[in-house]
Amino acid sequence: MKATISSTDKIVTIKAVGFEGQTKARGWEGITEGGVPFTAYIPVVQVARQADNSQFESELSEHVQPSSETLRAIDARMIL
Repeated sequence: MKATISSTDKIVTIKAVGFEGQTKARGWEGITEGGVPFTAYIPVVQVARQADNSQFESELSEHVQPSSETLRAIDARMIL
């Protein structure tokens, strides 16, 4: 699957599935190549070690306002 995602300013706390503990994740809004909208909660984003990450860091600070879909509870059926 290929998709395009946009960072929102929504930070959530996610409980680990099948393990103890929790982590923070940023809400991202996306759309697949087929046109299906979705929300992703991503705790870590990493640039390749040899890459210059200054541009990435600059772009990562840009956020869109989250939609009501991003703000709703996470559907447990969608958790891997």
